[in-house]
This record gives sequence, structure tokens and C-alpha cells, in this order.
Amino acid sequence: MNQKTTNLKWWRGALNGTSFIVLSMLSVANGLTNNFIAWSADAGPFPLTPIILLALFSIVVVHTSEKATPHSLFVPNAILVICVLVPSSLFSWVGILFAALAYRKQTGSFSGEVMLLVMLALSFLWRDSLFKITSGFILNAETWLIGVTLSPFFPELSVYKNHLLLSEAHNLSIGVGCSVFCNLSLVILGWMSIYYLLGYRKMNVLWFVCILAVLIVTNIVRIGLMSIDYQTYVVVHEGVGATVYNTFLILVSASPLILSFFNIKGDV
Repeated sequence: MNQKTTNLKWWRGALNGTSFIVLSMLSVANGLTNNFIAWSADAGPFPLTPIILLALFSIVVVHTSEKATPHSLFVPNAILVICVLVPSSLFSWVGILFAALAYRKQTGSFSGEVMLLVMLALSFLWRDSLFKITSGFILNAETWLIGVTLSPFFPELSVYKNHLLLSEAHNLSIGVGCSVFCNLSLVILGWMSIYYLLGYRKMNVLWFVCILAVLIVTNIVRIGLMSIDYQTYVVVHEGVGATVYNTFLILVSASPLILSFFNIKGDV
């Protein structure tokens, strides 16, 4: 009798967990609707970038590799059903966060796939909404930091809002695409996806602090090179430098492979 009860709970947990993942994927699809509409009108890039596809793949793989929860997931599943039915991208991303909190409340922990779902939702909320609202303040602060760091190398440099004033012939404006904080969420999402795929489960905030520090330093060096003259700016911003920088971001996202290679525990 006890064995039958245990098996029943396991199947119920597996069904609830699978339903949660399926509904989450449908909510993600709903959340991407605006991005697909913009892409179809040639007003935006294709939404399913390699990092997004990697994150979705990781969610499915991690879900199938973890034990089914014996707890009922009625509340988080109900929240996700509402997310699927309401035609709003913003509502879907916020709903996924609330569903994750409900999952935590009912199970007592965040599983790997839920952590990835949270980061995926936060990434889109940040890039599509929150960053746009706060970009003025962030870009001004980031430009000030870059200016302070580069001032010893460029004595004529002065900072005005998000502009680096170098000379009459060459000045730079730090836009959204040049901001570390615009790309940070996707880099961390890729990092977490590979991290969980490798079998790590415990997460240390210090890893994210290190990623942010590396990206800030790299971006300052990049802006510094673009500040030399217009010809260097073109090479770094649009030529070979752009390819090198994008490749570097991918390598940072893939850095958990280094942890695996050296057999470093992710929770230290």
C-alpha cells in the first residue's frame, strides 16, 4: 500500500512538473509575441537568439534530469494558464515570476529549471521595459565611470551626460548598445544555462559579480580604443573589433566549461 501511494505521488509530481514546464513554455511564447511582431515588420531582430534557444533547451534538459516533486503545483500552474490566456508580453514575463514564487512556496525550493525560467523572464523584462525606463540615468552614470577611468589617458576628455567630449574632431556618445547593463542579462542567462547543463545546482552570487566586473573592464577598454580616433572607432565598433567583442561575450557565457574542466565546484 505504501509503495502504491509512493508511486502515485511520484506520477502526480511528474505530471504537475511537466504541466508546469509546458505551461511555462507557452507563457514564454506569449511573452515573445511582441518581439515576433516587431521582427515580422522589420522593426527588430529575430527573437530566438542562440542564447534564448540554449536557455529553453536547458530548461527542458534540467527538468527531465531532476526528480519529480511530490508537491502539488496547482497554484503556479493556474498562474501560468492565466499568462497564456492574456495576450500581453509584459503580463507573461511578470506572471512567470509570480508562478516561480508560487512554486517556491509550494515546494520549498527553486529547482534548476525554475531558476532558468526566472532569469529568462528577468532578461526580457530588463531589456524590453526596465532598462528603457532607467537608461538615461544608467548611461549617464556609466559614461561618467568610463570618463573617470580614461581621463589619465586623454587629458582633454570631459563628460557631458552620456557624451565623451574628446576633441573638436572626435567625440563619442554612449548609447544603449554600448552599455554593459544592456547585454548583462543575456550573458548571465547563457552562463546559467551552461552552468545547469553541466550538472551544477548551487549558485553563488559572487560569480555574477565577477561577470559584471569583467564586462565593465572590457567595455572601458573597448571605449578607450574607440576614443583614439575615428579610424580606430570604425574598426572597433563596426569591424573586426565588433566580432571580437561579441565572441568575447559568448566566451564569458561559456565560462562554466572552465569550472567543469578544472573540476571546480560551483558553490565555492
